[in-house]
Amino acid sequence: MPEIIPFRGVFYNPALVHIDEVVAPPYDVISPEQQQKLYERNPYNVVRLILGREEDRYASAAKHLREWTERSILRRDAEPVLYALWQTFNVGNGKSVTRKGFIALCRLEEFEQRVILPHEKTLAKPREDRFRLFKATNSNFSQVFSLYSDPDHEVDSVLNGLAKSPPHSDVVFEDVQNRLWKVHDADAIGRIQRLMQSKQVLIADGHHRYETALAYRDLMRSQNPGHNGNELYNYVMMFFTNVDDDGLVIFPTHRVVHSLASFEPESLLQKLEDIFLLRECKDRESLMMALSASPVRSFGLAVREIQSLFLLSLKPTISVADIVADEMPREVKDLDVTVLHAAILRDVLGISAEAQELKRNLTYVREPSEACEMVSSGQAQLAFLMNPTRIDEVRRAAKAGHTMPQKSTYFYPKLLSGLVLNIMSE
Repeated sequence: MPEIIPFRGVFYNPALVHIDEVVAPPYDVISPEQQQKLYERNPYNVVRLILGREEDRYASAAKHLREWTERSILRRDAEPVLYALWQTFNVGNGKSVTRKGFIALCRLEEFEQRVILPHEKTLAKPREDRFRLFKATNSNFSQVFSLYSDPDHEVDSVLNGLAKSPPHSDVVFEDVQNRLWKVHDADAIGRIQRLMQSKQVLIADGHHRYETALAYRDLMRSQNPGHNGNELYNYVMMFFTNVDDDGLVIFPTHRVVHSLASFEPESLLQKLEDIFLLRECKDRESLMMALSASPVRSFGLAVREIQSLFLLSLKPTISVADIVADEMPREVKDLDVTVLHAAILRDVLGISAEAQELKRNLTYVREPSEACEMVSSGQAQLAFLMNPTRIDEVRRAAKAGHTMPQKSTYFYPKLLSGLVLNIMSE
């Protein structure tokens, strides 16, 4: 099962930079506008490593990494340790929760070994992008976000005492408090390693980084005649959190449709009425309340030309098998995102699977207000509002050996880049 080892993390030097000025979200959620702001925030912001704007961003990242290390902007721990990370955030109604986990190196395993499981499909372009960055820098700048099951919270019990001591890092970014401790105690590290040996690991976020790490390992192995399997390129930096923890939160990702060559809203509604019961809602708040309370498979719908909001609920006389004829496992076919992408986006709107993957007519947003605003402002023709995928649905699909459609889940909060880095050389 998963082999977990401590490592010598690389940190920003607090004597030379303020940590809150140099951290950034994961590269794949950084917009051009946020990239510009991060560049302006501090000349040492980690965005220059994970998502540079230079012509050759990979060579530039390698240059920055080398220079920042030489100038002690970045410093490496003397001894290998584990790192505990607690993220505290608000989930609405004044309720605050904390997601607890730890960061370690995890030995890379092929998915076929069933030690580490994916849950989403990946695309070739992002994999190539991360692969080029790996080759240029020989480093992990962000963790793969993974889940394990520990209903008795045995791993958490090892880490809980850390909260009594001051953290190594404490930074609030986008309303999320991130506290990181170094776990030096050999007994604690050994206990966590033993507990994790019986676990199966599910990748929640960072599929592209994990698959890239596999490809990079294979490249390095082929170039190293003395390869023994213990080199650091055989591992990837990973954040582990308990799937049974109350702090694990999944948000939905809403779909915004634009640039359809021929779009007739009345015709769309007529076609949808063959499958769904349509209920008009007076405003976005009432729509979202009805959507979350619906006991059947449902979607929210905003239509530009009609300027109306609808709740679409699958008719009781219709099953998912009636409208999704594709050959696929039930664990995937029954998902809301599968029904939307196959039965509505493809079969009703005519957006092919290829066009969906390339996002020719689709934009993904997290906030329902943003999705509806894009429709009302004329930037988009339609918006489909989603309920979040449940964690048990994610686990069932992964354990059955199946991957889910892109953007099926949005685990919140995202992990910060820049809190700890990993260089894959001794």
